[in-house]
Amino acid sequence: MSSAGHVLDSINRMKANRFLRTKRLSFNLNELNTFKPLTRRKDYRYNTLNPKLRAKLRDQLKKERKIDLVKQLVILAISVAITLFIFI
Repeated sequence: MSSAGHVLDSINRMKANRFLRTKRLSFNLNELNTFKPLTRRKDYRYNTLNPKLRAKLRDQLKKERKIDLVKQLVILAISVAITLFIFI
């Protein structure tokens, strides 16, 4: 009778799952599957960027990326130097 506990557990799990399936009626699934036309449509306008400002922004981003890359390389070089100093 060592498997009686396993059988009882599986029966209880099946009952719990069956209860969860019937519990979904509180969500009103019939209403979710219907199509409701929009009464008031929202139109979104996006601002456009003029070419001069776009070029200026692109250059600024390139400079910032270069600065970040240099910072990362310096930090990497310092950490490698400290590691080599410690272990050699």
